[in-house]
Amino acid sequence: MGRFATLAAVAAAAAAAAAVVTGAAATAPTGPTPTPKMMKIVKAGGVDCISRWFVSGVDVAAGKWVWTDVTRCCPPRMPTKTMTVYRGGKKCTSTWKQCDTALNADGNCVRKWCDKTVCEEPVCPPRPPVMKKRYVKAGGERCVKTWSACGKVLRHGKCTWKGCDVVRCKPPCVKPAAKTMRRGSATKTCVSHWWPATLSVDNSNDGQACKWKWNDVETCHCKDGNNPVWKKC
Repeated sequence: MGRFATLAAVAAAAAAAAAVVTGAAATAPTGPTPTPKMMKIVKAGGVDCISRWFVSGVDVAAGKWVWTDVTRCCPPRMPTKTMTVYRGGKKCTSTWKQCDTALNADGNCVRKWCDKTVCEEPVCPPRPPVMKKRYVKAGGERCVKTWSACGKVLRHGKCTWKGCDVVRCKPPCVKPAAKTMRRGSATKTCVSHWWPATLSVDNSNDGQACKWKWNDVETCHCKDGNNPVWKKC
């Protein structure tokens, strides 16, 4: 009787242990492994660090995930750097500084660089006045070349004006025809001739008027009384 009682007690204890194990298995976490978590912290002395938590196992008895955390600290912050660059002809100051932290592929803490560029707007000089050049070509065409500022040019942080030329020409001056005039009396006759000898163009304005210098000559013949003979006089 005592032997059977002892076996019954052992069996009951084994059944109770199995029930405990079965119950623990029923409360184990299910579903996908939680995503690792990360937080940036600043330790005493201003050291920038990144703490990372991730699931490293399962506590079956407690029915929960086992989390492990690893902290990596970044190297000291490097000094800010500045440089002068030119963009679109403007002078710019580019400032580089370490502005953030991150974990690299090896799980180490590294610093990120941020770049901020500020450009100066060049101050252009006053617009230059319009300039004109008036001239006469070898073929006689009268031309006016007009130069004017037609745009701004930004180069190496300085502003200059771009110039544009416009040339307009007129036909050559028309040479007028020579003129002849006769006048006379009973005893004297004269013939006067005028012809354009030299040309000058008035370049004081855009009209470029033609100015001819005329030469003239007059020839007269006279006779004495009723004498029919005419002589040059």
